[in-house]
Amino acid sequence: MKNMFLSVKKTVALAGLVLLLSACQQELYGSLAENEANAILETLLENGIDAEKKSRGKSGFSIEAPKDDVVRALKILGNHSLPREKFKSMGDVFSGQGMIASPTEEQARLAFALSQELAATFAKIDGVLTARAHVVLGYHDSASGTSTPASVAVFLRHVPNSPVADLQGKIKETCVQSVPGLVYEKVSVMLVPVRTEVVLPEARKDDAGKELLYGGWGLAALASGIAVYAMRRRKPRAGAQDS
Repeated sequence: MKNMFLSVKKTVALAGLVLLLSACQQELYGSLAENEANAILETLLENGIDAEKKSRGKSGFSIEAPKDDVVRALKILGNHSLPREKFKSMGDVFSGQGMIASPTEEQARLAFALSQELAATFAKIDGVLTARAHVVLGYHDSASGTSTPASVAVFLRHVPNSPVADLQGKIKETCVQSVPGLVYEKVSVMLVPVRTEVVLPEARKDDAGKELLYGGWGLAALASGIAVYAMRRRKPRAGAQDS
């Protein structure tokens, strides 16, 4: 009987500990594919965040982190552009069309689809954190006789050691081969290297107290100086008293 009581007591204590630990964790992201969850988990663990990956069955995976580290974890993931942006494919953009679209709408859809496809391709380059491609399709106005040439602007945010800096020529060639009527000279590539480490200054209470104390002393000294100056201004001069 005594052994059974001890066993129940241990079980209750263990359950309480599990509940206590779970209460200290907060979900950062949910409904993730496993590869996304793994990338986030790896990044957080490498940066000293005690994160956990949990399976949610059909809902995918979630990532949890200690409540005290949530702000720092989110900043780290933001700097690493995680979770990665999901791009739409050409099939996604043109699927499920109902009414017949106008030529202008078709051009807009095609430009958006090409932008998404190019950005998704460039996002796969090692070290690229954020990829954007802005596609302008060539246009000729038969009424006015004016023409707008096709152009592409590529924006890539990457870690400093990414090989993307040596691939600008290949990036432009990929754009030329993907966009109808585009020439090499009409492709611009903007590369932005970033710092991926996040350092959050932690203000300690004693430091804050010292700052308040020093600030109070400074204000007190200033107030005393003003008071002394005012008293001297009010004190009549010796010549004035004699008269």
